[in-house]
Amino acid sequence: PLSIAYKVRVTLVALFDVAMLLAVRYLRDNHDISSQMLFWAAVIGSTGLQAIVHSLQFNAQMTFFAHRVDPAIGGSYMTLLNTAANLGGTWPSSFVMLLVGQLTVPPDCVLDEATGKEICTGGRDAYFPLQALLSILGCLWIWTMGPRVRKLAALPDDSWRTHINDDDFVGAEMGSSSMQTKIDPKSE
Repeated sequence: PLSIAYKVRVTLVALFDVAMLLAVRYLRDNHDISSQMLFWAAVIGSTGLQAIVHSLQFNAQMTFFAHRVDPAIGGSYMTLLNTAANLGGTWPSSFVMLLVGQLTVPPDCVLDEATGKEICTGGRDAYFPLQALLSILGCLWIWTMGPRVRKLAALPDDSWRTHINDDDFVGAEMGSSSMQTKIDPKSE
């Protein structure tokens, strides 16, 4: 479920952005109220669908974490996994916005003396090329790391356990697994 949710998110977000690009290009030439209403409906719909896809991925991720949590250190482990996931999902937005700001070239605008209107030429918006590039990187991540993620997801729950509270193991004070010894139940 986690890898499926990631694939859906990477695919749908790119498709939503292509739809928005087409809407923006269409609206450059159409300024009537119905076109503007259609555009804003598309913006709201796209934002809503992206939020739904994000929530689906988040739920799949939390389900994955919850199945792997070791009861011996449950709260701490869950907090660590959730913190790592939040950091991994938060900083890229700021980085992308920085890149958009740095790579966008503003248009050259001059005031037309005859009409009193501002005429702008040139310029380049970096959002859509960055979206395409990052969507390709997301697909490459799925292709290269997908098998590893599926392998980790397929591990039995016991593989994720620390075995701290197991009755038949006692760890040395240093906590080294090489220093753990099996307790003989008859000697107690």
